[in-house]
Amino acid sequence: MRSRLIALGAVAAVLAVAGCNDPDTPEELPPVHVVEQPAASAGGACILWDYAFVEEMIGVRFTIAAGDQVDDTATCVLQTENAEAPFLILSVADGVSADPGTFTAEVQPAKATKVKGLGVAGYRLVGKAAKGLGPSIEVGWLSEADQLQTLKFTFAPGADSAAVSDMTKRILAMAEVMDSTDGKSAAK
Repeated sequence: MRSRLIALGAVAAVLAVAGCNDPDTPEELPPVHVVEQPAASAGGACILWDYAFVEEMIGVRFTIAAGDQVDDTATCVLQTENAEAPFLILSVADGVSADPGTFTAEVQPAKATKVKGLGVAGYRLVGKAAKGLGPSIEVGWLSEADQLQTLKFTFAPGADSAAVSDMTKRILAMAEVMDSTDGKSAAK
């Protein structure tokens, strides 16, 4: 019995030295440092953006990017980590051979308004709120570099008309900055 007590005492001493004497005390872990990846690292059309450029243009800080490319069309979606909306989508289709009339007749949505001075032809469309989302603003244009570009911003639910009007101006300004005649985005 005495040898058992000595062995039990030795185990208790080893556990105390190892820091296991209080199972309710959590072990201190080193701090975690999260490194934000640049939007461009998502690929696709995200290579044309960085978070600071988007925030400067429209006043919204995004932190998550997802991009893809299929054939000659690249896309990018930006979101915040806090909620599904707001989000911003950019699509760029290269090698589009269309004239302004074809663009207006076949690409521009029926209820869209023409935008003069944006590419060779452009439009804007404000959409109504959808299930679980707020209203949206879409701006599309045919660039002189034979690209069809589209920006679409979707609000979180509850956005009022003043916010939509203000964001429409911001999205249009962003589109004008991104529009170029050499096929390279001004956002780079």
